Amino acid sequence: MQLSKIGEFGLIKNLRAKCAHVSPNILIGIGDDAAVIKTTAGKTLITSDMMIEGVHFDLAFTTFHQLGYKLLAINISDIFAMGGNPEYFLVSLGLPKTYKSRDIDELYSGIQKIAGKFGIAIVGGDTCASRQGLILSGTLTGSANKVITRTGAREGDGIFVTSTLGDSAAGLQLLKKRGRKVYGFSPSTPRLRLVKSHLMPEPSPLKSMSGITSMIDISDGLLMDLSRICDESRVGAVIRKDSIPISGELGKAAKSLNRDPLAFALKGGEDYVLLFTARPGIKTDAFRIGEIISRGRFIADSAGKKTPFKAEGYEHFK
Repeated sequence: MQLSKIGEFGLIKNLRAKCAHVSPNILIGIGDDAAVIKTTAGKTLITSDMMIEGVHFDLAFTTFHQLGYKLLAINISDIFAMGGNPEYFLVSLGLPKTYKSRDIDELYSGIQKIAGKFGIAIVGGDTCASRQGLILSGTLTGSANKVITRTGAREGDGIFVTSTLGDSAAGLQLLKKRGRKVYGFSPSTPRLRLVKSHLMPEPSPLKSMSGITSMIDISDGLLMDLSRICDESRVGAVIRKDSIPISGELGKAAKSLNRDPLAFALKGGEDYVLLFTARPGIKTDAFRIGEIISRGRFIADSAGKKTPFKAEGYEHFK
């Protein structure tokens, strides 16, 4: 069957079935933000992400420094989504032969900048020639005492996000409209905060894992990633439209783009914000946006009217 028919997640489902655990040391395999391997030292987390020119980025409005920063940032977000601490990073590059060494120096300056923030060591990788543009692949390992998966959500849990949603998707639209690179991000220019959210996301861990029942990072949109928690936990969800955090900058930008800010927040993706569920009574600075229910998936308006939602957002191949 063509990949355009089954989509990215249908493909992952097929691969997951083919790659069933063959070792008791594999605690979590395909299907979460990171794999978890039992070692003599504890639990090792491993995640990998690719960025391909023309699919994930456009060099017309992205610098090499920003690319390097984002490559590691999105891997860090996956480790945080499992409740882990990032430690060691490997970088593999497919490079057109027309590139200059200073381009790669700039790419690594971005990687090193965010690596320094989180104490991550760059320990290896691979390089090869590419005939089809720039290809980046990063593999990050980490460790965790308590691993949080997508499978633990239960009826009655609250649904939370750690920051505003939709900023990155709006930032991408502003970049496309601008059509050129942004080298600096002045606090006095609010729209540049949206652009920075897209080009150089800032992953952040939860301060405490107490009471957390499931977690994922929002890479493909709130509706898509919440649906993954529902699928893996075999539950339903209600999210309240008025509780979804939307920044003032997004509201203004959406108006200028003649777009609905809520659409950016629900389906935009690449926020790299943590989406988690937690038992009642948890104390957190995160935004509570809804509740886990036994079945069904709904968005409720201010009057309480519920509208079913589907897993909409970004999906490769479709």
